[in-house]
Amino acid sequence: MIDRRDWQLAFLNQARTDWEAYKKAEELMWPVCHRLHFLQMATEKLGKALLVAAESNLGEITHSHSALVKFMRVVSNNLDLHLQLGLTKSQLKAQFKGLLPIAHEIEILAPALAQDGPNPEYPRLDKSGCLCAPFDYSFPLIRLLESHQGIRLLKYIEYFPAEFEKLFLD
Repeated sequence: MIDRRDWQLAFLNQARTDWEAYKKAEELMWPVCHRLHFLQMATEKLGKALLVAAESNLGEITHSHSALVKFMRVVSNNLDLHLQLGLTKSQLKAQFKGLLPIAHEIEILAPALAQDGPNPEYPRLDKSGCLCAPFDYSFPLIRLLESHQGIRLLKYIEYFPAEFEKLFLD
C-alpha cells in the first residue's frame, strides 16, 4: 500500500530533479520562460513533499498548484531549521515573511494560478488582445530573483531539498 511517506519521497525526488533542471537552464542561459518553468515546478513539488504529510486531504494537495507559500509558512515554524541556521524563531519568521511576496510570484507562474496573466508554459492573450508567447515575455520576476531577497529565497530553495530528510522527516 502506498502511504503518505511514499508520496513525500516521490515529490521530493521530483523537486530535486526539477531543481537540477532549473540550475542547468540557468547555467546555459536558456530563455527566461524555461528557467522559470523549472523553478515553479521544483518549488511546487518541494512544497507538496512537506505538505502531503501534514494536510488531511491528499487529493487536494496532489491536484493543487498552491504549495510554495504554504511550505514557507510551515517551515518558518520549524525548530530544527532555526537551530540549524542559528536564528531565533522570530528572526526566521521575519526572514521568511519577507520572502513570501517573491514565493507568491513563483507560485502563480503555474498556468492554473496565473489566470489570464503571464505564465512560462503557454501562449496567452494579453490585456490588449495580442497573442503573447512565454518566450517573448520579459517576466519581471527574473529581476526580483536577482535582488537580495530573491537570492536568499533561491538559496533556501536549494537548501531544502538537500536537507529535507534531516529537517522534515522523522
